[in-house]
Amino acid sequence: MSLTVRLATPLRAAAGGNATLTFDAADLATLTREITARYPELAARVLRDGEFGRFVNVFVDGEDVRFLSADADLSGKRTVEILPAMSGGAVAPLPEPSTRREHEVFGSFIDETIGIVARQTRDTVSFAVGSPSREALDLVGADDLSAAVLHREGASALGYGITEGEPELREVVAAGARTRGLDADVGDVLISAGALQAIDLACRVYLRPGDVVVAESPGFANALSAFRNHGATVLEVPVDGEGLDVGEASRLIRRRAARPRIFFVVPNFQNPSGETLSLARRESLLALAASYDAIVVEDDPYGLLRYRGANLPSLASLGSRVDVVSIGTFSKTFLPGLRVGWVIAAPEVIRRMAKVKQTMDSSTGTLAQRIVLEFHRRGGVDAHIGRLRELYRTKQERARSALAREFAGTGVTWNDPEGGFYFWVRLPTGVDARTLLDVALEEGVAFVPGEAFAIGRDHSNAFRFSISAPTPDRIDEGVRRLRRAFDRVA
Repeated sequence: MSLTVRLATPLRAAAGGNATLTFDAADLATLTREITARYPELAARVLRDGEFGRFVNVFVDGEDVRFLSADADLSGKRTVEILPAMSGGAVAPLPEPSTRREHEVFGSFIDETIGIVARQTRDTVSFAVGSPSREALDLVGADDLSAAVLHREGASALGYGITEGEPELREVVAAGARTRGLDADVGDVLISAGALQAIDLACRVYLRPGDVVVAESPGFANALSAFRNHGATVLEVPVDGEGLDVGEASRLIRRRAARPRIFFVVPNFQNPSGETLSLARRESLLALAASYDAIVVEDDPYGLLRYRGANLPSLASLGSRVDVVSIGTFSKTFLPGLRVGWVIAAPEVIRRMAKVKQTMDSSTGTLAQRIVLEFHRRGGVDAHIGRLRELYRTKQERARSALAREFAGTGVTWNDPEGGFYFWVRLPTGVDARTLLDVALEEGVAFVPGEAFAIGRDHSNAFRFSISAPTPDRIDEGVRRLRRAFDRVA
């Protein structure tokens, strides 16, 4: 029986540009031999010693190939999917002939884990995905909101919109910014298709190939890949209990004789570490950026989700000697699937971003924007945020207790964020997080290994632990499974 092999986009160039391949193979060993014989470039990328390597994730009709033997019977099977298991978004380079003109592109292993977990055939507790929980999504009443918008506005809610976004929604964003100390109005706001598009717009406006971006390490993998896709060199700076180490950033810049174009930070409850940039470091970072006439880009998706401690001022509200681009999103506090975010910057920057956006998607989805607007028009947003804080505070406390109970005396450590979705968990010397993940999936629990959040720095003995998705009881069960996996590899 024929098997259809589906290739993820980064692998297709190694198979002549094909998205799917067809093989007659009765077992895995035959399949790998056929790949080697017919597509040697693809084999060089996905096979090691005749077997699928750990740098790819392979699923046979949804079942992880790691749980199958080499002589596993493939009769009756229909589809094999091969996905790159990327480190920091990078795909191992092809041994390309000199005439090949494709350039390397970078993605996100975080997003790949969504598919990895979804394809697990066993029950899996996911500490991998940093998205709102099902309970949080149910709180907003999405069906009623969307029905009200369509009933009132009809087809107009499904048409093209203004590139900069719905004026009323831009005012909602500007008003929220003013409560946080920013002097913002409608002309300073552009509505983007999520925060990631806002980051990409900043790249397109400010970066040229060879420019230097200073970023946190561990850092937001999708942003690191965006910078690299625009030809920038990323200078990775360590994160500690006060966020990005600004003193170390200054030393690294001088040591490399670099001239940064952008300083990029997630200032509150950073992805992936959960750490928050202290007030002193915020001020130091702005001063350092000003000394190089650089731009500061602050991405703040988690700022409203503080469970303990006092709020800190945004960099944009502190910055007077340096241009700050402030990025936010409704994805963590409302409905992530709508893909509605924003960027706040000087009007001239917003005009330039609008021109760039016109070549990408013309405008952010009108229906999505109006659903967000409907939610705000009805009032109760502050109360909704309060409910989210209580929901996630409970989960964070449950996770903290579970980790303390299950990992006492093991040498495993973790930090203590005051908000957000994440703990940064460090393993004892000699225990590799990627190896642990392989075993953890067998036990029915998932997380994102630290190597996904860096380019060159070593975070192989750490991982991101997200508390947002599982219920409190599932958190307890997931941590128990994680301890079983740890005991197998430690």
